[in-house]
Amino acid sequence: MTLVQLKTDTYEQAKMLEHLLSNINFVHDVTLDNNELNEFTISKLETSAELYKTNPSSFVNWDNAKSDLLNKL
Repeated sequence: MTLVQLKTDTYEQAKMLEHLLSNINFVHDVTLDNNELNEFTISKLETSAELYKTNPSSFVNWDNAKSDLLNKL
């Protein structure tokens, strides 16, 4: 089977395209993935970056945090 991947500027455009393709009889399957970061997520990442820049020692190393979580399971 041949796969075609399309990217759109907005999720709404992707939904319209999904609807259109779903109604065409030669299209086997249509899946819609939303891989965009929303404004809330972007603002949280920017806030975290600023906090890290002002006080890097207050952040936990990811490998240590992951190890701690796995040890608690």
